Amino acid sequence: MTTITQEYSLNAFQQSNFHKIIITVFYHDNEYKTRLDKLLQITPLDIDKYALSYCNDEQIARTHNIQQLPSILISSYPYLISNQILNLEPAQFVVQLDSIFEQFEAEFKNQQQHYFLKIEQMIKENPIMLFIVGTPEKPMCRFTSKLIQKLQPFGIQFGFYDIEIDKLIVGYLKLYSKWQTFPQVFVNGKLIGGADATVELIEQKKFQELIPKEAYMTKNSKLEQIQLISKYIILIDGQPDLNCEIARIMTQKKIPFQFYNIGMDQEVRSEVLNFMSSYIETSHDLEPLLLYKNTIYNEITLKKELSILQ
Repeated sequence: MTTITQEYSLNAFQQSNFHKIIITVFYHDNEYKTRLDKLLQITPLDIDKYALSYCNDEQIARTHNIQQLPSILISSYPYLISNQILNLEPAQFVVQLDSIFEQFEAEFKNQQQHYFLKIEQMIKENPIMLFIVGTPEKPMCRFTSKLIQKLQPFGIQFGFYDIEIDKLIVGYLKLYSKWQTFPQVFVNGKLIGGADATVELIEQKKFQELIPKEAYMTKNSKLEQIQLISKYIILIDGQPDLNCEIARIMTQKKIPFQFYNIGMDQEVRSEVLNFMSSYIETSHDLEPLLLYKNTIYNEITLKKELSILQ
């Protein structure tokens, strides 16, 4: 039995139960909880569909808009259906679960298709594709750091995706690859494993045999990697600035974008300067730029080619 407390929040419980309906029973005495427990002993919940938790903290109940006790809060992760607060007898509540899950599952399948296509596109476009925590320049876990260190001597380019950018991709990647931990390493479209499995292949001198010819470094490799973060990237020499003209244009057109601070990555900064050398005379004051499909636009060229913003 899981208990929601000040130390273990409902949000944490939800995120640990991907692809499930989350049932949280708020109560002030044990009578209702006992009756529900007895019913669930007779008619157990399908643990592949439902995650059950209890909470008898009135302060937490109020934060979730619970007006009376006992009440049952129905939510989901991913958050694909509206939260429902039910004030029903245990038997009445259990009867409704199947229809609630059917609604959730229909929405889930649609979202899963979207994420699977996104994952497949990244894997297809990159002979070596890493799903990591952080970036190669700034790994945010020791396994990612270990993996990047072991790959560096090969002088290869690889695509990467920081799973911290989108928490949902973590759950969908686990479904897609049937691999439960991160990093995840794909070579030629096939999962070879995580950090430990990849390092083992490297140490056994077997990894080099898997490296596709097209994975060896090209001039624009770092920019190509950055492009995986988002369809539209604003390259900025310093802190993100939502008031810069390119950001204003993107926001006005309701087009999602990400910033990338090239001031923190001198290799990328050098590539950008080389790319823009025809109309940038100095490297001391690099204006915000838009990276799209491996082409860089400054404010002037972007305004001339607004049709790319679709």
